[in-house]
Amino acid sequence: MNARFFWLVPNILKIDMKKLIAIFLLTSLFLSCKTNNSKNRLEVTQDLTSYTFQVKVDNNEDLEIFEDGIIPWISIKNPKSELKNLIGKDNILFKANVVTLIIDYPLTHPTSIDLRPKSSKGFTREDLVMQISAEYNRIYKEEEETAINKTIPIEDRKSLINRNTTDGKYGICGHDIDDLDLSEVVIRISEKGELILELIIES
Repeated sequence: MNARFFWLVPNILKIDMKKLIAIFLLTSLFLSCKTNNSKNRLEVTQDLTSYTFQVKVDNNEDLEIFEDGIIPWISIKNPKSELKNLIGKDNILFKANVVTLIIDYPLTHPTSIDLRPKSSKGFTREDLVMQISAEYNRIYKEEEETAINKTIPIEDRKSLINRNTTDGKYGICGHDIDDLDLSEVVIRISEKGELILELIIES
Protein backbone atom coordinates (compact mmCIF):
# COMPACT_ATOMS: atom_id res chain seq x y z
CA MET A 1 0.00 0.00 0.00
CA ASN A 2 1.21 3.49 -0.80
CA ALA A 3 2.92 5.01 2.26
CA ARG A 4 1.29 8.39 1.78
CA PHE A 5 -2.08 6.77 2.54
CA PHE A 6 -1.18 6.65 6.22
CA TRP A 7 -0.75 10.42 6.39
CA LEU A 8 -4.44 10.71 5.44
CA VAL A 9 -5.85 8.29 8.03
CA PRO A 10 -6.16 10.77 10.95
CA ASN A 11 -8.35 13.03 8.81
CA ILE A 12 -10.48 10.40 7.09
CA LEU A 13 -13.55 11.11 9.23
CA LYS A 14 -13.56 14.71 8.08
CA ILE A 15 -13.96 13.80 4.41
CA ASP A 16 -17.36 14.44 2.87
CA MET A 17 -19.10 11.97 0.57
CA LYS A 18 -17.91 13.56 -2.70
CA LYS A 19 -14.29 13.41 -1.55
CA LEU A 20 -14.76 9.80 -0.39
CA ILE A 21 -16.01 8.84 -3.84
CA ALA A 22 -13.03 10.61 -5.40
CA ILE A 23 -10.63 8.64 -3.20
CA PHE A 24 -12.36 5.40 -4.22
CA LEU A 25 -11.97 6.28 -7.89
CA LEU A 26 -8.31 7.19 -7.38
CA THR A 27 -7.70 3.83 -5.71
CA SER A 28 -9.38 2.03 -8.61
CA LEU A 29 -7.22 3.94 -11.08
CA PHE A 30 -4.07 3.03 -9.16
CA LEU A 31 -4.98 -0.67 -9.17
CA SER A 32 -5.72 -0.57 -12.90
CA CYS A 33 -2.23 0.70 -13.74
CA LYS A 34 -0.53 -2.67 -13.83
CA THR A 35 2.99 -3.07 -15.15
CA ASN A 36 4.34 -5.80 -17.36
CA ASN A 37 7.38 -6.43 -15.19
CA SER A 38 7.21 -10.20 -14.59
CA LYS A 39 10.43 -10.77 -16.54
CA ASN A 40 12.37 -8.36 -14.33
CA ARG A 41 10.93 -9.93 -11.18
CA LEU A 42 11.77 -13.48 -12.23
CA GLU A 43 15.38 -12.60 -12.91
CA VAL A 44 15.90 -11.36 -9.36
CA THR A 45 16.82 -14.06 -6.87
CA GLN A 46 18.16 -12.33 -3.74
CA ASP A 47 17.78 -9.09 -1.80
CA LEU A 48 21.06 -7.53 -0.71
CA THR A 49 20.07 -4.36 1.12
CA SER A 50 18.07 -1.14 0.86
CA TYR A 51 18.68 2.57 1.45
CA THR A 52 16.23 5.28 2.48
CA PHE A 53 16.09 8.87 1.22
CA GLN A 54 15.09 11.27 3.97
CA VAL A 55 15.11 15.06 3.97
CA LYS A 56 15.40 17.31 7.02
CA VAL A 57 12.52 19.75 7.45
CA ASP A 58 13.61 23.38 7.11
CA ASN A 59 10.31 25.26 7.52
CA ASN A 60 7.48 25.41 10.07
CA GLU A 61 4.79 24.44 7.57
CA ASP A 62 6.39 21.04 6.89
CA LEU A 63 7.15 20.61 10.59
CA GLU A 64 3.42 20.67 11.33
CA ILE A 65 3.04 17.57 9.13
CA PHE A 66 6.34 15.82 9.84
CA GLU A 67 6.63 16.27 13.59
CA ASP A 68 9.92 14.38 13.85
CA GLY A 69 11.49 16.91 11.47
CA ILE A 70 12.13 14.37 8.69
CA ILE A 71 10.39 14.04 5.33
CA PRO A 72 10.64 10.34 4.35
CA TRP A 73 11.14 10.97 0.64
CA ILE A 74 12.75 13.31 -1.89
CA SER A 75 11.37 14.83 -5.09
CA ILE A 76 11.88 12.87 -8.31
CA LYS A 77 11.31 15.80 -10.66
CA ASN A 78 13.59 18.28 -8.94
CA PRO A 79 15.67 16.77 -6.12
CA LYS A 80 18.36 19.42 -6.48
CA SER A 81 16.33 21.90 -4.44
CA GLU A 82 16.28 19.44 -1.51
CA LEU A 83 19.83 18.08 -1.71
CA LYS A 84 21.21 20.38 0.99
CA ASN A 85 18.84 18.73 3.49
CA LEU A 86 19.19 15.14 2.23
CA ILE A 87 20.40 13.03 5.15
CA GLY A 88 23.67 11.21 4.39
CA LYS A 89 23.83 12.60 0.87
CA ASP A 90 27.60 12.12 0.57
CA ASN A 91 27.75 8.67 2.16
CA ILE A 92 29.05 5.88 -0.08
CA LEU A 93 26.19 3.38 -0.19
CA PHE A 94 27.80 0.66 -2.28
CA LYS A 95 30.61 0.19 -4.75
CA ALA A 96 29.95 -1.11 -8.27
CA ASN A 97 31.07 -0.25 -11.77
CA VAL A 98 27.51 -0.53 -13.03
CA VAL A 99 24.03 -1.23 -11.65
CA THR A 100 20.83 -1.87 -13.62
CA LEU A 101 18.03 0.51 -12.67
CA ILE A 102 14.48 -0.81 -13.10
CA ILE A 103 11.81 1.85 -13.60
CA ASP A 104 8.32 0.37 -13.55
CA TYR A 105 6.13 2.95 -11.81
CA PRO A 106 3.90 4.45 -13.06
CA LEU A 107 4.80 2.77 -16.36
CA THR A 108 2.76 0.03 -18.02
CA HIS A 109 5.88 -0.79 -20.06
CA PRO A 110 8.82 -0.91 -17.61
CA THR A 111 12.34 -0.11 -18.69
CA SER A 112 15.87 -0.74 -17.43
CA ILE A 113 18.91 1.52 -17.60
CA ASP A 114 22.54 0.97 -16.65
CA LEU A 115 23.85 3.50 -14.14
CA ARG A 116 27.51 4.18 -13.40
CA PRO A 117 28.87 6.04 -10.36
CA LYS A 118 30.41 9.47 -10.78
CA SER A 119 33.17 8.50 -8.36
CA SER A 120 35.40 5.44 -8.36
CA LYS A 121 34.56 5.12 -4.66
CA GLY A 122 30.97 4.12 -5.45
CA PHE A 123 27.42 5.45 -5.42
CA THR A 124 26.29 8.12 -2.95
CA ARG A 125 22.68 9.07 -2.20
CA GLU A 126 23.13 12.32 -4.09
CA ASP A 127 24.56 10.51 -7.11
CA LEU A 128 21.74 7.97 -7.16
CA VAL A 129 18.86 10.41 -6.75
CA MET A 130 20.23 12.77 -9.39
CA GLN A 131 20.68 9.95 -11.93
CA ILE A 132 17.25 8.49 -11.11
CA SER A 133 15.70 11.95 -11.52
CA ALA A 134 17.41 12.45 -14.88
CA GLU A 135 16.06 9.11 -16.14
CA TYR A 136 12.51 9.85 -14.98
CA ASN A 137 12.56 13.28 -16.61
CA ARG A 138 13.84 11.70 -19.84
CA ILE A 139 11.13 9.01 -19.74
CA TYR A 140 8.32 11.52 -19.25
CA LYS A 141 9.69 13.63 -22.11
CA GLU A 142 9.95 10.62 -24.45
CA GLU A 143 6.46 9.49 -23.47
CA GLU A 144 4.97 12.81 -24.51
CA GLU A 145 6.95 12.83 -27.76
CA THR A 146 5.87 9.30 -28.74
CA ALA A 147 2.24 9.36 -27.52
CA ILE A 148 -0.69 9.84 -29.87
CA ASN A 149 -3.02 10.52 -26.96
CA LYS A 150 -1.23 13.36 -25.20
CA THR A 151 -1.30 14.31 -21.51
CA ILE A 152 -4.35 16.39 -20.63
CA PRO A 153 -3.27 19.63 -18.91
CA ILE A 154 -4.20 19.75 -15.21
CA GLU A 155 -6.47 22.75 -15.71
CA ASP A 156 -8.50 20.81 -18.32
CA ARG A 157 -8.99 17.63 -16.29
CA LYS A 158 -12.51 16.79 -15.19
CA SER A 159 -13.45 15.42 -11.76
CA LEU A 160 -10.21 13.57 -10.96
CA ILE A 161 -6.97 15.49 -11.38
CA ASN A 162 -4.84 12.40 -11.96
CA ARG A 163 -2.86 12.24 -15.17
CA ASN A 164 -4.59 10.35 -17.97
CA THR A 165 -2.93 7.20 -19.32
CA THR A 166 -0.93 7.98 -22.45
CA ASP A 167 -0.02 5.54 -25.22
CA GLY A 168 3.61 6.45 -25.82
CA LYS A 169 6.73 4.33 -25.47
CA TYR A 170 6.21 3.68 -21.75
CA GLY A 171 2.44 3.98 -21.28
CA ILE A 172 2.56 6.27 -18.26
CA CYS A 173 -0.52 5.88 -16.08
CA GLY A 174 -2.10 7.99 -13.36
CA HIS A 175 0.65 10.34 -12.21
CA ASP A 176 2.50 13.41 -13.43
CA ILE A 177 6.21 13.47 -12.62
CA ASP A 178 5.47 16.22 -10.09
CA ASP A 179 3.56 13.62 -8.03
CA LEU A 180 6.52 11.27 -7.62
CA ASP A 181 8.94 11.07 -4.70
CA LEU A 182 11.72 8.58 -3.97
CA SER A 183 11.65 7.04 -0.49
CA GLU A 184 13.90 4.00 -0.84
CA VAL A 185 16.06 1.98 -3.21
CA VAL A 186 16.43 -1.78 -2.98
CA ILE A 187 19.57 -3.53 -4.19
CA ARG A 188 19.03 -7.04 -5.50
CA ILE A 189 21.20 -9.54 -7.34
CA SER A 190 20.11 -11.35 -10.52
CA GLU A 191 20.67 -14.99 -11.44
CA LYS A 192 23.61 -13.78 -13.53
CA GLY A 193 25.15 -12.01 -10.56
CA GLU A 194 24.26 -8.52 -11.80
CA LEU A 195 23.18 -5.79 -9.38
CA ILE A 196 19.57 -4.67 -9.82
CA LEU A 197 18.30 -1.39 -8.41
CA GLU A 198 14.55 -1.20 -7.69
CA LEU A 199 12.74 1.88 -6.43
CA ILE A 200 10.10 2.55 -3.79
CA ILE A 201 8.18 5.50 -5.21
CA GLU A 202 5.58 7.50 -3.29
CA SER A 203 2.83 9.40 -5.08
